[in-house]
Amino acid sequence: MKLVTNVLIFTTVFIAACRPIKHTTNAKSVGNLYYTNPIINQYLADPNMMYENGYYYLFATGEARDGRFIPIHRSKDLSSWEFVSGAVENGKKIDWNYKHFWAPEVIKISGKFYLYYTASPEFSPENSANRVGLAIADSIQGPYKNYGVIINNASLDGHPFFDKDSTLYMFYSIEWQNTKGYKAGNIYVDKMLTPTTVEDKPTLLLDKYDWQEGPFIFPDDNSYHLTFSCGNWRDSTYRLKYATAKSVTGPYIETADTILKSNAIVKGPGHHSFFDDKLGKKWIVYHGWDTAYTARYPRIDRVYMNNGKISINGPTYTRQLINK
Repeated sequence: MKLVTNVLIFTTVFIAACRPIKHTTNAKSVGNLYYTNPIINQYLADPNMMYENGYYYLFATGEARDGRFIPIHRSKDLSSWEFVSGAVENGKKIDWNYKHFWAPEVIKISGKFYLYYTASPEFSPENSANRVGLAIADSIQGPYKNYGVIINNASLDGHPFFDKDSTLYMFYSIEWQNTKGYKAGNIYVDKMLTPTTVEDKPTLLLDKYDWQEGPFIFPDDNSYHLTFSCGNWRDSTYRLKYATAKSVTGPYIETADTILKSNAIVKGPGHHSFFDDKLGKKWIVYHGWDTAYTARYPRIDRVYMNNGKISINGPTYTRQLINK
């Protein structure tokens, strides 16, 4: 989830009417489409995917080449990708969104696009005192206008989720330097009164590990699967697990399954989101280190449900067929 901000060097001048820059890294043959992880050869952590108007849009933690933050890429087929723009601009040094810009997630509500992400003011120490906030746009491509803080305590990795009755909830992890007594690294949920306001009555959901983050709900029939990352984000212990409940607010019982874990080529896979492709098939988008731990790259793989259990044949690193 976390990105060491002081290594980012922004050298590209923003052009208001910037044209998408194409990244074609995957093979295509007659009648078939393929992808090969990583899908974009760039440091893009904590990815979130949404299908809109004929394109898959990828939002991620990372440097945007136009001098903005939260780079947006798009693809018509999950095979060839192009850069669109950075989603947001940073505020002033005292503003909540001056630095960091982590863990974006976009959701469409009443024709507008709500981009929840983590950021902090200039004075906050590295990896401390961040907040989940919001920017809003009329188009998924932006420009997104800053709204402000949503979770008014040290928090990160906000995940908005509409339940079956259309009630909106915000899942998130607790950040260091929390002033309300919540332990850093635990996952909470809070009911949202509006897309910009939480009830401020958070419920603790997960506290088993030293650190758990990146919550995301995967609903299945009458169950809710709370998927999350745990371990050290910097090494091969980082992995993806899940817990299951009958109610969206829990209690959640962790399963013994690990959905994604390190292999010989992909290290520390996690901080994910799920999405449906244009044919209704389930996918996961996540990041994973290379073997030298030089960058966290965006990756995708198919998701399957087997007898109520989440199954992923990954993390993959060889050419995979998309339209199967």
